Amino acid sequence: MVRHQAARAALLPLCLLLLYLLNGCASIPYDYPRPVSSALYRPEGTSLGKKIQAQAVNHPGASGFYLLPTGIDAFTARALMIDRAEKTLDLQYYIFHDDLMGKFVYNRLMAAADRGVRVRLLLDDWHQTPETDWLLATMASHPNIEVRLFNPFGTHRRTFLPRVLRMVFGPQRLRGRMHNKAFIADNSVAIVGGRNIGAEYFGASEEFNFYDVDLMAVGPIARGVSATFDDHWNCVLAMPVSALVSRRPTADDLKSARRDLETQRECLKKSTYWLKVQASELLKRLDAGKVPLVWGQAEVLSDHPLKCIDPDDSRQTAKMTQKLKGILAAAQSELLMVTPYFVPGQAGMRLLREMRGRNLTIKIITNSFLSSDAPLAQIGYMRYRKDLLRMGVELYEIKPTLVQLQHDQDRRQFGGDFRRLCNSFIQGGGSLIQRGASRIQIGGSSIQYGGSSRGALHAKTFVLDHQTVFVGSFNFDPRSMKLDTQNGIVIHSPELADQAACLFAKGISPTRTYRVTLLGDDDLVWITADNGREVRYYQEPLSRFWPRLTLRGLSWLTPELLL
Repeated sequence: MVRHQAARAALLPLCLLLLYLLNGCASIPYDYPRPVSSALYRPEGTSLGKKIQAQAVNHPGASGFYLLPTGIDAFTARALMIDRAEKTLDLQYYIFHDDLMGKFVYNRLMAAADRGVRVRLLLDDWHQTPETDWLLATMASHPNIEVRLFNPFGTHRRTFLPRVLRMVFGPQRLRGRMHNKAFIADNSVAIVGGRNIGAEYFGASEEFNFYDVDLMAVGPIARGVSATFDDHWNCVLAMPVSALVSRRPTADDLKSARRDLETQRECLKKSTYWLKVQASELLKRLDAGKVPLVWGQAEVLSDHPLKCIDPDDSRQTAKMTQKLKGILAAAQSELLMVTPYFVPGQAGMRLLREMRGRNLTIKIITNSFLSSDAPLAQIGYMRYRKDLLRMGVELYEIKPTLVQLQHDQDRRQFGGDFRRLCNSFIQGGGSLIQRGASRIQIGGSSIQYGGSSRGALHAKTFVLDHQTVFVGSFNFDPRSMKLDTQNGIVIHSPELADQAACLFAKGISPTRTYRVTLLGDDDLVWITADNGREVRYYQEPLSRFWPRLTLRGLSWLTPELLL
Protein backbone atom coordinates (compact mmCIF):
# COMPACT_ATOMS: atom_id res chain seq x y z
CA MET A 1 0.00 0.00 0.00
CA VAL A 2 2.83 2.38 0.92
CA ARG A 3 4.56 1.51 -2.36
CA HIS A 4 1.45 2.35 -4.39
CA GLN A 5 1.06 5.67 -2.59
CA ALA A 6 4.71 6.48 -3.25
CA ALA A 7 4.29 5.57 -6.92
CA ARG A 8 1.21 7.80 -7.25
CA ALA A 9 3.07 10.63 -5.53
CA ALA A 10 5.96 10.21 -7.96
CA LEU A 11 3.59 10.24 -10.94
CA LEU A 12 1.83 13.43 -9.87
CA PRO A 13 4.61 15.84 -10.97
CA LEU A 14 4.88 13.97 -14.28
CA CYS A 15 1.13 14.27 -14.90
CA LEU A 16 1.22 17.97 -14.07
CA LEU A 17 4.12 18.41 -16.47
CA LEU A 18 2.26 16.59 -19.24
CA LEU A 19 -0.78 18.80 -18.68
CA TYR A 20 1.51 21.79 -18.86
CA LEU A 21 2.95 20.57 -22.14
CA LEU A 22 -0.39 19.71 -23.69
CA ASN A 23 -1.71 23.17 -22.87
CA GLY A 24 1.36 24.85 -24.39
CA CYS A 25 -0.62 26.97 -26.85
CA ALA A 26 -3.50 27.94 -24.54
CA SER A 27 -1.79 31.03 -23.14
CA ILE A 28 -0.89 32.52 -26.53
CA PRO A 29 -3.34 35.33 -27.41
CA TYR A 30 -3.53 34.79 -31.16
CA ASP A 31 -6.34 37.35 -31.39
CA TYR A 32 -4.12 40.12 -30.01
CA PRO A 33 -4.20 43.21 -32.32
CA ARG A 34 -1.31 43.28 -34.78
CA PRO A 35 -1.67 45.55 -37.80
CA VAL A 36 -0.41 44.36 -41.17
CA SER A 37 2.50 46.42 -42.49
CA SER A 38 4.95 46.25 -45.36
CA ALA A 39 8.31 47.53 -46.57
CA LEU A 40 8.86 51.10 -47.77
CA TYR A 41 7.05 51.43 -51.10
CA ARG A 42 9.33 54.01 -52.79
CA PRO A 43 12.87 53.55 -51.40
CA GLU A 44 14.39 55.65 -54.20
CA GLY A 45 13.08 58.74 -52.40
CA THR A 46 15.54 58.31 -49.50
CA SER A 47 19.19 59.38 -49.48
CA LEU A 48 20.32 55.74 -49.44
CA GLY A 49 17.95 54.93 -52.29
CA LYS A 50 19.15 57.86 -54.40
CA LYS A 51 22.83 56.94 -53.97
CA ILE A 52 22.20 53.33 -54.90
CA GLN A 53 20.02 54.32 -57.84
CA ALA A 54 22.85 56.50 -59.16
CA GLN A 55 25.22 53.50 -59.13
CA ALA A 56 22.65 51.05 -60.47
CA VAL A 57 22.14 53.09 -63.66
CA ASN A 58 25.26 51.47 -65.09
CA HIS A 59 24.06 47.96 -64.13
CA PRO A 60 20.47 47.63 -65.37
CA GLY A 61 18.53 44.83 -63.68
CA ALA A 62 21.52 43.84 -61.50
CA SER A 63 22.13 44.19 -57.76
CA GLY A 64 25.33 45.16 -55.97
CA PHE A 65 27.12 43.01 -53.37
CA TYR A 66 29.93 43.27 -50.85
CA LEU A 67 31.15 40.42 -48.63
CA LEU A 68 31.49 41.09 -44.89
CA PRO A 69 33.81 38.34 -43.59
CA THR A 70 35.00 40.18 -40.46
CA GLY A 71 33.10 41.11 -37.34
CA ILE A 72 34.39 44.70 -37.47
CA ASP A 73 33.04 45.20 -40.99
CA ALA A 74 29.74 43.45 -40.19
CA PHE A 75 29.16 45.64 -37.13
CA THR A 76 30.28 48.84 -38.88
CA ALA A 77 27.94 48.29 -41.81
CA ARG A 78 24.93 47.74 -39.55
CA ALA A 79 25.69 50.65 -37.22
CA LEU A 80 26.20 53.10 -40.06
CA MET A 81 23.10 51.97 -41.96
CA ILE A 82 20.97 52.44 -38.82
CA ASP A 83 22.23 56.01 -38.49
CA ARG A 84 21.73 56.69 -42.22
CA ALA A 85 18.18 55.31 -42.45
CA GLU A 86 15.48 57.94 -43.02
CA LYS A 87 12.23 55.99 -43.29
CA THR A 88 12.38 52.32 -42.23
CA LEU A 89 14.55 49.75 -40.47
CA ASP A 90 13.58 46.06 -40.49
CA LEU A 91 15.61 43.55 -38.44
CA GLN A 92 14.94 39.79 -38.29
CA TYR A 93 17.14 37.53 -36.12
CA TYR A 94 17.24 34.17 -34.40
CA ILE A 95 19.43 35.52 -31.57
CA PHE A 96 19.68 39.12 -30.38
CA HIS A 97 21.73 39.30 -27.17
CA ASP A 98 21.26 42.09 -24.65
CA ASP A 99 25.03 42.37 -24.15
CA LEU A 100 27.09 45.47 -24.87
CA MET A 101 26.86 45.06 -28.65
CA GLY A 102 23.17 44.23 -28.62
CA LYS A 103 22.35 47.20 -26.41
CA PHE A 104 24.38 49.47 -28.65
CA VAL A 105 22.21 48.39 -31.57
CA TYR A 106 19.08 48.91 -29.45
CA ASN A 107 20.32 52.40 -28.60
CA ARG A 108 20.81 53.33 -32.24
CA LEU A 109 17.40 51.88 -33.15
CA MET A 110 15.86 54.07 -30.45
CA ALA A 111 17.69 57.11 -31.85
CA ALA A 112 16.44 56.27 -35.34
CA ALA A 113 12.88 55.99 -34.04
CA ASP A 114 13.25 59.39 -32.34
CA ARG A 115 13.95 61.01 -35.69
CA GLY A 116 10.87 59.42 -37.25
CA VAL A 117 12.19 56.13 -38.66
CA ARG A 118 9.74 53.22 -38.41
CA VAL A 119 11.51 50.30 -36.72
CA ARG A 120 10.25 46.71 -36.97
CA LEU A 121 12.15 44.08 -34.94
CA LEU A 122 11.27 40.40 -35.42
CA LEU A 123 13.01 37.84 -33.17
CA ASP A 124 12.59 34.12 -32.59
CA ASP A 125 11.28 33.36 -29.11
CA TRP A 126 13.67 30.53 -28.21
CA HIS A 127 16.47 32.70 -26.77
CA GLN A 128 14.29 35.30 -25.04
CA THR A 129 14.36 35.77 -21.25
CA PRO A 130 12.09 37.71 -18.86
CA GLU A 131 14.67 40.53 -18.89
CA THR A 132 14.81 40.75 -22.69
CA ASP A 133 11.02 40.46 -22.89
CA TRP A 134 10.69 43.52 -20.68
CA LEU A 135 13.35 45.51 -22.53
CA LEU A 136 11.71 44.73 -25.87
CA ALA A 137 8.24 45.57 -24.55
CA THR A 138 9.59 48.86 -23.20
CA MET A 139 11.19 49.71 -26.54
CA ALA A 140 7.93 48.78 -28.29
CA SER A 141 6.14 51.42 -26.21
CA HIS A 142 7.89 53.97 -28.45
CA PRO A 143 5.37 55.07 -31.10
CA ASN A 144 7.81 54.30 -33.95
CA ILE A 145 9.01 50.87 -32.75
CA GLU A 146 7.24 47.53 -33.14
CA VAL A 147 8.63 44.26 -31.76
CA ARG A 148 7.25 40.79 -32.51
CA LEU A 149 8.39 37.36 -31.27
CA PHE A 150 8.11 34.46 -33.68
CA ASN A 151 6.52 31.17 -32.63
CA PRO A 152 6.32 32.01 -28.90
CA PHE A 153 6.08 29.35 -26.20
CA GLY A 154 3.35 31.24 -24.31
CA THR A 155 3.11 33.84 -21.57
CA HIS A 156 4.55 31.56 -18.81
CA ARG A 157 7.39 30.13 -20.84
CA ARG A 158 10.76 31.29 -19.53
CA THR A 159 11.94 28.42 -17.32
CA PHE A 160 14.60 26.64 -19.36
CA LEU A 161 13.81 22.98 -18.55
CA PRO A 162 10.03 23.14 -19.28
CA ARG A 163 10.80 25.04 -22.47
CA VAL A 164 13.18 22.29 -23.63
CA LEU A 165 10.65 19.59 -22.72
CA ARG A 166 7.90 21.45 -24.55
CA MET A 167 10.06 21.68 -27.64
CA VAL A 168 10.72 17.94 -27.56
CA PHE A 169 7.37 16.59 -26.33
CA GLY A 170 4.95 19.46 -26.78
CA PRO A 171 3.07 20.75 -29.84
CA GLN A 172 4.88 20.08 -33.09
CA ARG A 173 5.07 23.76 -33.98
CA LEU A 174 7.44 24.45 -31.06
CA ARG A 175 10.20 22.31 -32.58
CA GLY A 176 10.66 24.57 -35.59
CA ARG A 177 12.25 27.96 -35.08
CA MET A 178 12.83 31.08 -37.19
CA HIS A 179 16.53 30.90 -38.03
CA ASN A 180 16.45 33.77 -40.58
CA LYS A 181 18.86 36.69 -40.41
CA ALA A 182 18.04 39.92 -42.23
CA PHE A 183 18.80 43.60 -41.79
CA ILE A 184 17.18 46.13 -44.16
CA ALA A 185 17.60 49.93 -44.17
CA ASP A 186 15.09 52.03 -46.16
CA ASN A 187 14.33 48.99 -48.34
CA SER A 188 17.58 49.90 -50.12
CA VAL A 189 20.42 48.10 -48.30
CA ALA A 190 20.10 44.56 -46.96
CA ILE A 191 22.53 42.45 -44.93
CA VAL A 192 22.03 38.68 -44.82
CA GLY A 193 24.25 35.80 -43.74
CA GLY A 194 25.11 33.74 -40.71
CA ARG A 195 25.51 36.40 -38.03
CA ASN A 196 23.09 37.01 -35.19
CA ILE A 197 23.42 40.12 -33.01
CA GLY A 198 25.85 39.77 -30.11
CA ALA A 199 29.46 40.29 -29.10
CA GLU A 200 30.66 36.87 -30.26
CA TYR A 201 29.31 37.47 -33.78
CA PHE A 202 31.19 40.77 -34.18
CA GLY A 203 34.58 39.77 -32.76
CA ALA A 204 33.92 41.77 -29.57
CA SER A 205 33.77 39.03 -26.93
CA GLU A 206 36.69 38.62 -24.55
CA GLU A 207 35.87 34.90 -24.15
CA PHE A 208 35.16 33.59 -27.64
CA ASN A 209 34.20 34.69 -31.16
CA PHE A 210 32.62 32.99 -34.15
CA TYR A 211 34.02 33.05 -37.66
CA ASP A 212 31.11 34.12 -39.85
CA VAL A 213 30.26 35.72 -43.20
CA ASP A 214 27.59 38.25 -44.14
CA LEU A 215 26.65 39.81 -47.45
CA MET A 216 25.69 43.45 -47.94
CA ALA A 217 23.29 43.77 -50.88
CA VAL A 218 21.83 46.82 -52.65
CA GLY A 219 19.45 47.31 -55.55
CA PRO A 220 16.46 45.15 -56.52
CA ILE A 221 17.60 42.25 -54.34
CA ALA A 222 17.07 44.35 -51.18
CA ARG A 223 13.37 44.55 -52.02
CA GLY A 224 13.28 40.78 -52.31
CA VAL A 225 14.75 40.46 -48.81
CA SER A 226 12.11 42.93 -47.58
CA ALA A 227 9.34 40.83 -49.14
CA THR A 228 10.42 37.73 -47.19
CA PHE A 229 10.65 39.84 -44.02
CA ASP A 230 7.07 41.02 -44.57
CA ASP A 231 5.91 37.41 -45.00
CA HIS A 232 7.27 36.49 -41.57
CA TRP A 233 6.26 39.77 -39.91
CA ASN A 234 2.62 39.42 -40.94
CA CYS A 235 2.46 35.68 -40.18
CA VAL A 236 0.04 34.45 -37.52
CA LEU A 237 3.03 33.08 -35.55
CA ALA A 238 4.59 36.56 -35.13
CA MET A 239 3.18 37.90 -31.85
CA PRO A 240 3.62 41.47 -30.53
CA VAL A 241 5.87 41.33 -27.48
CA SER A 242 3.35 43.40 -25.53
CA ALA A 243 0.97 40.41 -25.67
CA LEU A 244 3.51 38.27 -23.85
CA VAL A 245 4.42 40.42 -20.83
CA SER A 246 2.42 40.79 -17.63
CA ARG A 247 2.12 44.59 -17.57
CA ARG A 248 2.35 47.52 -19.93
CA PRO A 249 5.54 49.67 -19.69
CA THR A 250 5.11 53.26 -18.58
CA ALA A 251 6.74 56.47 -19.81
CA ASP A 252 9.13 56.23 -16.84
CA ASP A 253 10.09 52.70 -17.87
CA LEU A 254 10.97 54.00 -21.35
CA LYS A 255 13.08 56.80 -19.86
CA SER A 256 14.91 54.30 -17.66
CA ALA A 257 15.59 52.04 -20.65
CA ARG A 258 16.93 55.04 -22.59
CA ARG A 259 19.37 55.86 -19.79
CA ASP A 260 20.63 52.28 -19.60
CA LEU A 261 21.07 51.98 -23.38
CA GLU A 262 22.88 55.31 -23.52
CA THR A 263 25.23 54.17 -20.74
CA GLN A 264 26.00 50.99 -22.67
CA ARG A 265 26.67 53.03 -25.80
CA GLU A 266 29.14 55.24 -23.94
CA CYS A 267 30.87 52.13 -22.55
CA LEU A 268 31.37 50.75 -26.05
CA LYS A 269 32.66 54.09 -27.34
CA LYS A 270 35.40 53.98 -24.67
CA SER A 271 36.57 50.50 -25.70
CA THR A 272 39.47 49.45 -27.92
CA TYR A 273 36.87 47.76 -30.14
CA TRP A 274 35.39 51.17 -30.95
CA LEU A 275 38.83 52.43 -31.95
CA LYS A 276 38.99 49.57 -34.46
CA VAL A 277 35.56 50.49 -35.79
CA GLN A 278 36.66 54.10 -36.24
CA ALA A 279 39.79 52.93 -38.08
CA SER A 280 37.83 50.54 -40.28
CA GLU A 281 38.56 50.83 -43.97
CA LEU A 282 34.94 49.97 -44.70
CA LEU A 283 33.74 52.89 -42.55
CA LYS A 284 35.83 55.28 -44.64
CA ARG A 285 34.53 53.77 -47.87
CA LEU A 286 30.92 53.89 -46.70
CA ASP A 287 31.31 57.52 -45.63
CA ALA A 288 32.80 58.38 -49.01
CA GLY A 289 30.25 56.31 -50.95
CA LYS A 290 33.06 54.28 -52.52
CA VAL A 291 32.37 50.70 -51.46
CA PRO A 292 33.64 48.44 -54.30
CA LEU A 293 30.39 46.64 -55.02
CA VAL A 294 30.25 43.59 -57.27
CA TRP A 295 27.20 43.71 -59.54
CA GLY A 296 25.33 40.65 -60.74
CA GLN A 297 22.03 38.82 -61.03
CA ALA A 298 20.72 37.26 -57.84
CA GLU A 299 17.78 35.53 -56.23
CA VAL A 300 16.45 35.60 -52.66
CA LEU A 301 15.77 32.19 -51.12
CA SER A 302 13.48 31.91 -48.11
CA ASP A 303 11.29 29.33 -46.42
CA HIS A 304 7.57 29.75 -45.94
CA PRO A 305 7.00 31.14 -42.41
CA LEU A 306 4.58 28.30 -41.60
CA LYS A 307 7.20 25.63 -42.30
CA CYS A 308 7.64 24.97 -38.56
CA ILE A 309 3.96 24.04 -38.10
CA ASP A 310 4.06 21.01 -40.40
CA PRO A 311 7.56 19.95 -41.52
CA ASP A 312 6.06 17.13 -43.60
CA ASP A 313 4.02 19.52 -45.75
CA SER A 314 5.99 19.69 -49.01
CA ARG A 315 4.49 23.10 -49.84
CA GLN A 316 6.38 24.55 -46.88
CA THR A 317 9.55 22.45 -46.70
CA ALA A 318 10.30 22.48 -50.42
CA LYS A 319 10.37 26.24 -50.85
CA MET A 320 14.03 26.81 -49.97
CA THR A 321 15.57 23.36 -49.55
CA GLN A 322 14.45 22.15 -52.98
CA LYS A 323 15.59 25.34 -54.72
CA LEU A 324 18.98 25.13 -53.06
CA LYS A 325 19.21 21.44 -53.93
CA GLY A 326 18.54 22.28 -57.58
CA ILE A 327 21.20 24.99 -57.57
CA LEU A 328 23.79 22.62 -56.05
CA ALA A 329 22.86 19.81 -58.46
CA ALA A 330 23.50 22.14 -61.42
CA ALA A 331 27.21 22.45 -60.54
CA GLN A 332 29.46 21.26 -63.34
CA SER A 333 32.98 21.07 -61.90
CA GLU A 334 33.32 22.14 -58.26
CA LEU A 335 31.42 22.71 -55.03
CA LEU A 336 33.05 24.53 -52.11
CA MET A 337 30.93 24.43 -48.96
CA VAL A 338 31.37 26.10 -45.56
CA THR A 339 28.85 24.88 -42.99
CA PRO A 340 29.33 24.70 -39.21
CA TYR A 341 26.84 21.85 -38.75
CA PHE A 342 27.04 19.22 -41.48
CA VAL A 343 24.54 16.38 -41.17
CA PRO A 344 23.66 15.54 -44.80
CA GLY A 345 21.12 12.78 -44.13
CA GLN A 346 20.25 10.20 -46.75
CA ALA A 347 18.86 12.78 -49.19
CA GLY A 348 22.00 14.90 -48.92
CA MET A 349 24.20 11.85 -49.38
CA ARG A 350 22.32 10.91 -52.54
CA LEU A 351 22.88 14.40 -53.93
CA LEU A 352 26.59 14.41 -53.10
CA ARG A 353 27.01 10.88 -54.49
CA GLU A 354 25.36 11.90 -57.75
CA MET A 355 27.63 14.94 -58.00
CA ARG A 356 30.74 12.86 -57.33
CA GLY A 357 29.49 10.43 -59.98
CA ARG A 358 29.92 13.28 -62.46
CA ASN A 359 33.51 13.77 -61.21
CA LEU A 360 32.76 17.03 -59.42
CA THR A 361 35.32 18.20 -56.89
CA ILE A 362 33.60 18.65 -53.52
CA LYS A 363 35.42 20.35 -50.65
CA ILE A 364 33.76 21.05 -47.30
CA ILE A 365 34.89 23.05 -44.27
CA THR A 366 33.05 22.28 -41.04
CA ASN A 367 33.73 22.22 -37.32
CA SER A 368 36.01 19.74 -35.60
CA PHE A 369 35.00 17.82 -32.48
CA LEU A 370 36.33 20.50 -30.12
CA SER A 371 35.48 23.56 -32.21
CA SER A 372 31.77 22.81 -32.55
CA ASP A 373 29.34 24.66 -30.29
CA ALA A 374 26.65 22.05 -31.13
CA PRO A 375 28.07 18.69 -29.99
CA LEU A 376 25.06 16.59 -30.99
CA ALA A 377 25.17 18.01 -34.51
CA GLN A 378 28.84 17.08 -34.59
CA ILE A 379 27.93 13.49 -33.75
CA GLY A 380 25.41 13.55 -36.60
CA TYR A 381 28.21 14.62 -38.94
CA MET A 382 30.49 11.88 -37.64
CA ARG A 383 27.92 9.25 -38.68
CA TYR A 384 28.50 10.16 -42.34
CA ARG A 385 32.18 11.11 -42.31
CA LYS A 386 33.68 7.81 -43.51
CA ASP A 387 31.11 7.37 -46.29
CA LEU A 388 31.80 10.92 -47.48
CA LEU A 389 35.53 10.23 -47.63
CA ARG A 390 34.98 6.94 -49.42
CA MET A 391 33.04 8.69 -52.17
CA GLY A 392 35.88 11.20 -52.60
CA VAL A 393 34.57 14.27 -50.76
CA GLU A 394 37.38 16.38 -49.25
CA LEU A 395 36.71 17.22 -45.58
CA TYR A 396 38.42 19.97 -43.61
CA GLU A 397 37.69 20.56 -39.93
CA ILE A 398 38.41 23.88 -38.24
CA LYS A 399 40.99 23.76 -35.46
CA PRO A 400 39.71 24.57 -31.96
CA THR A 401 42.20 27.42 -31.59
CA LEU A 402 43.75 29.80 -34.10
CA VAL A 403 46.23 32.65 -33.86
CA GLN A 404 44.45 35.97 -34.23
CA LEU A 405 46.24 38.46 -36.47
CA GLN A 406 45.92 42.20 -35.92
CA HIS A 407 43.52 44.03 -38.24
CA ASP A 408 45.90 46.92 -38.96
CA GLN A 409 48.84 44.61 -39.57
CA ASP A 410 46.84 42.75 -42.22
CA ARG A 411 45.97 45.99 -44.00
CA ARG A 412 49.64 47.02 -44.16
CA GLN A 413 50.81 43.62 -45.37
CA PHE A 414 48.19 43.06 -48.06
CA GLY A 415 47.49 45.83 -50.54
CA GLY A 416 44.19 46.32 -52.35
CA ASP A 417 40.66 45.59 -51.25
CA PHE A 418 40.47 42.13 -52.85
CA ARG A 419 43.60 40.91 -51.11
CA ARG A 420 42.37 42.37 -47.83
CA LEU A 421 39.15 40.44 -48.34
CA CYS A 422 41.01 37.20 -48.99
CA ASN A 423 43.12 37.61 -45.88
CA SER A 424 40.16 38.53 -43.70
CA PHE A 425 39.44 34.87 -42.96
CA ILE A 426 42.01 35.15 -40.19
CA GLN A 427 42.13 38.85 -39.46
CA GLY A 428 41.19 40.50 -36.19
CA GLY A 429 37.74 41.77 -35.38
CA GLY A 430 35.84 38.84 -36.81
CA SER A 431 38.21 35.96 -37.19
CA LEU A 432 38.02 32.56 -35.63
CA ILE A 433 39.77 32.90 -32.27
CA GLN A 434 39.70 31.01 -29.00
CA ARG A 435 36.30 30.04 -27.67
CA GLY A 436 36.14 29.54 -23.93
CA ALA A 437 32.62 28.14 -23.50
CA SER A 438 33.03 24.37 -23.54
CA ARG A 439 30.02 23.46 -21.42
CA ILE A 440 26.38 22.65 -22.01
CA GLN A 441 24.44 24.71 -19.48
CA ILE A 442 21.28 23.10 -18.08
CA GLY A 443 19.69 25.13 -15.33
CA GLY A 444 22.28 25.73 -12.62
CA SER A 445 24.56 22.86 -13.62
CA SER A 446 26.79 22.23 -16.58
CA ILE A 447 28.37 19.33 -18.43
CA GLN A 448 31.85 19.81 -19.80
CA TYR A 449 32.41 18.01 -23.08
CA GLY A 450 35.51 19.63 -24.59
CA GLY A 451 38.69 21.52 -23.83
CA SER A 452 39.04 24.85 -22.07
CA SER A 453 39.39 27.00 -25.20
CA ARG A 454 37.84 26.43 -28.59
CA GLY A 455 37.37 28.08 -31.94
CA ALA A 456 33.92 28.15 -33.51
CA LEU A 457 32.85 28.19 -37.15
CA HIS A 458 29.44 29.72 -37.89
CA ALA A 459 29.55 30.76 -41.58
CA LYS A 460 27.22 29.24 -44.18
CA THR A 461 28.49 29.79 -47.74
CA PHE A 462 28.54 27.70 -50.93
CA VAL A 463 30.61 28.42 -54.06
CA LEU A 464 29.79 26.63 -57.33
CA ASP A 465 32.13 26.44 -60.34
CA HIS A 466 33.66 29.84 -59.46
CA GLN A 467 30.44 31.26 -60.95
CA THR A 468 27.77 31.22 -58.24
CA VAL A 469 27.75 32.03 -54.50
CA PHE A 470 25.19 31.34 -51.78
CA VAL A 471 25.34 33.25 -48.48
CA GLY A 472 22.66 32.77 -45.85
CA SER A 473 21.48 31.14 -42.65
CA PHE A 474 21.13 27.60 -44.06
CA ASN A 475 23.18 24.84 -42.41
CA PHE A 476 23.47 21.56 -44.30
CA ASP A 477 21.57 19.62 -41.61
CA PRO A 478 18.08 18.20 -40.94
CA ARG A 479 16.92 21.16 -38.85
CA SER A 480 17.63 23.57 -41.68
CA MET A 481 16.02 21.29 -44.23
CA LYS A 482 12.91 20.24 -42.31
CA LEU A 483 12.21 22.28 -39.17
CA ASP A 484 13.61 25.82 -39.01
CA THR A 485 12.86 28.62 -41.45
CA GLN A 486 15.94 29.87 -43.34
CA ASN A 487 16.90 32.57 -45.81
CA GLY A 488 19.79 33.57 -48.06
CA ILE A 489 20.83 34.99 -51.42
CA VAL A 490 22.19 33.19 -54.48
CA ILE A 491 24.40 35.44 -56.64
CA HIS A 492 25.54 34.65 -60.18
CA SER A 493 28.85 36.48 -60.38
CA PRO A 494 32.29 35.06 -61.25
CA GLU A 495 33.95 38.00 -59.49
CA LEU A 496 32.11 37.50 -56.20
CA ALA A 497 32.58 33.72 -56.52
CA ASP A 498 36.34 34.24 -56.90
CA GLN A 499 36.39 36.34 -53.73
CA ALA A 500 34.47 33.69 -51.79
CA ALA A 501 36.72 30.95 -53.22
CA CYS A 502 39.77 32.91 -52.09
CA LEU A 503 38.40 32.97 -48.54
CA PHE A 504 37.83 29.22 -48.79
CA ALA A 505 41.41 28.62 -49.99
CA LYS A 506 42.74 30.55 -46.99
CA GLY A 507 40.43 28.53 -44.76
CA ILE A 508 41.75 25.10 -45.72
CA SER A 509 45.35 25.98 -44.97
CA PRO A 510 46.96 23.26 -42.76
CA THR A 511 47.65 25.93 -40.13
CA ARG A 512 43.91 26.51 -39.69
CA THR A 513 42.22 23.18 -40.37
CA TYR A 514 42.64 19.43 -40.12
CA ARG A 515 42.43 17.58 -43.44
CA VAL A 516 40.46 14.40 -42.64
CA THR A 517 41.48 11.30 -44.61
CA LEU A 518 41.10 7.53 -44.47
CA LEU A 519 43.91 5.13 -43.66
CA GLY A 520 42.77 2.00 -45.44
CA ASP A 521 38.98 1.78 -45.53
CA ASP A 522 38.02 2.37 -41.91
CA ASP A 523 40.62 4.32 -39.95
CA LEU A 524 40.40 8.11 -39.84
CA VAL A 525 43.48 10.33 -39.87
CA TRP A 526 43.57 14.10 -39.23
CA ILE A 527 46.50 15.82 -40.99
CA THR A 528 47.59 19.34 -40.09
CA ALA A 529 50.68 21.50 -39.61
CA ASP A 530 52.23 22.85 -36.44
CA ASN A 531 55.26 25.16 -36.57
CA GLY A 532 55.93 24.13 -40.14
CA ARG A 533 55.83 20.37 -39.42
CA GLU A 534 53.17 17.90 -40.48
CA VAL A 535 51.20 16.46 -37.56
CA ARG A 536 48.83 13.47 -37.69
CA TYR A 537 46.08 12.49 -35.26
CA TYR A 538 44.41 9.08 -35.13
CA GLN A 539 41.56 10.15 -32.81
CA GLU A 540 39.47 13.34 -32.76
CA PRO A 541 42.29 15.90 -32.38
CA LEU A 542 42.98 17.06 -28.82
CA SER A 543 39.89 15.27 -27.50
CA ARG A 544 39.58 12.88 -24.57
CA PHE A 545 37.97 9.45 -24.29
CA TRP A 546 35.12 10.20 -21.88
CA PRO A 547 33.75 13.26 -23.72
CA ARG A 548 33.74 11.24 -26.96
CA LEU A 549 31.95 8.35 -25.26
CA THR A 550 29.43 10.67 -23.58
CA LEU A 551 28.47 12.34 -26.83
CA ARG A 552 28.11 9.03 -28.63
CA GLY A 553 25.73 7.92 -25.89
CA LEU A 554 23.71 11.13 -26.21
CA SER A 555 23.56 10.73 -29.99
CA TRP A 556 21.70 7.41 -29.64
CA LEU A 557 18.92 9.24 -27.78
CA THR A 558 18.56 12.11 -30.25
CA PRO A 559 16.53 11.76 -33.48
CA GLU A 560 18.51 12.94 -36.50
CA LEU A 561 15.76 15.43 -37.36
CA LEU A 562 16.64 17.41 -34.21
CA LEU A 563 20.42 17.42 -34.75
